[in-house]
Formats: sequence, C-alpha cells, structure tokens
Amino acid sequence: VLQLGAFSSQARARAAFKSLTERYGYLDGLEPMLVPVESDGQTLYRLRAAPAGPAAAKDICGRLRVAGEACSVVN
Repeated sequence: VLQLGAFSSQARARAAFKSLTERYGYLDGLEPMLVPVESDGQTLYRLRAAPAGPAAAKDICGRLRVAGEACSVVN
C-alpha cells in the first residue's frame, strides 16, 4: 500500500489525490483510501492507495520520489 500523505481533512486528502492522478498517469485506476488517525488531539487523514502488489507499490513510490513527491510503502 502506498501512503501519499496525511491531511487535516478528507476534502484536502481527496483534492491531493485528484491532483496527483492528473499529474501522474501511472496512478490512473488506483482508488484512494482515507485512513483517519488521531495525533495530538486532532484527526488526520492518511491518503493511501493499493496498487497490485508490493512490487508495484515500490515502483510507483520510486517514480513519485524521482518526480519530487513524498510517499512511502506501508503494510
């Protein structure tokens, strides 16, 4: 699973995903997952997407990093 960021609202997370998919065609077809987490009394929304397998996640994350984007592969 790719983690593409953490945002203060679901709307911001969705907007970030839309922006990423518009800029990077290889994200096309991935569905966003919003995972709420509590941090310092606030709810943050982790933006994640699940490509087909760990190798695909590593490949996509590597490509995003080369493009200057932040991401990580999480289980």
